This record gives sequence, C-alpha cells and structure tokens, in this order.
Amino acid sequence: MQIRVITMRYSEGLQGFPEDALRTATFGREVLAMEQHFFVHGNVPHIALVLSLADAGGAERGSVRQDRGGEAAKALEAQLPEERRPVYLALKDWRNRTAKAQGCPAYAIARNRQLAELVMKAPKTLAALKEIEGCGESFARQYGDAVLHMLAEVTPGEGPAPSEGSSMTDVSEEDTRNK
Repeated sequence: MQIRVITMRYSEGLQGFPEDALRTATFGREVLAMEQHFFVHGNVPHIALVLSLADAGGAERGSVRQDRGGEAAKALEAQLPEERRPVYLALKDWRNRTAKAQGCPAYAIARNRQLAELVMKAPKTLAALKEIEGCGESFARQYGDAVLHMLAEVTPGEGPAPSEGSSMTDVSEEDTRNK
C-alpha cells in the first residue's frame, strides 16, 4: 500500500479543482481509502486529498522505487520551450544547492512543477511570484529576490521589479570600469 497526499488549488477558470494531479496519482491503481481536507491559503480555497493506494501491478512488496521522479522531471523539462530550459535547469540547480545547504529535501523548497511554472510565467514582482501555486508568503520572503533575479534571464532587458526593502542594485560592467 502507498499513501499519497495531493493538494489542489481552486481554479477560477474551471470553477473547481483541477483533477490532473489526481488522475496521474491514481492511474492504474486501486484507491483503497481517501480523506479530504479543505483549507484556504492566501484567500484561495485548496483541497488536500490523502489517498491510500494499492501497490502498482507487478510491483513486489518491499521493492524500492528506482526512479525517484527522474522520468517525470525529464518529461516536464521536455514540455518547456527550448529557450527557457536553461533557466529551468538553473533554478533546479539553485534549489538543489539551497536544499543541501539547509539540510532539507529539494521538494521542500520547490517542486519541479513549481519551477517550470515559474519559468513559464516569469513573474517580475513578489506579488506576481506569490500567484504561482506553492509560492506563498514564506517562499517569497525566503527565496523571492533570488528567484526573481534568476527569472529575469527569461525576458532579457526586463529585470525584476525591486521588492520592498530590497537592497540589491544592478551595476553594469561599464559602471565598474568607469570608477
């Protein structure tokens, strides 16, 4: 038996919760039990589902999953436009280094799907960053400035808008040579 927790954010466009993550998690698996937990985060309704799933067909009891998301991560990367993949890979590298330095798993900082959405939407402000699912107040406070500066590479010439209390300033090479 496997336990999966899926959190879905309410979608105004759907007037409901998107079911893609649920379909993916349960594909080819028997759902043995399910618990629902409704909550509001950032004034947006969410639902968390705790699923008890039967073992996948053919999987032996106690077997270790060999691919810990590698295939899914590669498929997600392949869906990105070619010109945005380097920024996605840079964000993944930053996330992995940050997680290692903090002694936590990489997904605790950001999931691959969040990183892909960040690259696709390329927010310019902390407020826009917080609109990305999973990037709330805490994420913006801890990692917002670093992420916005990395995302500025997606649209060259358009750097991130300065955040409140930000002390970062852009200095060009020419400015440093003239001093």
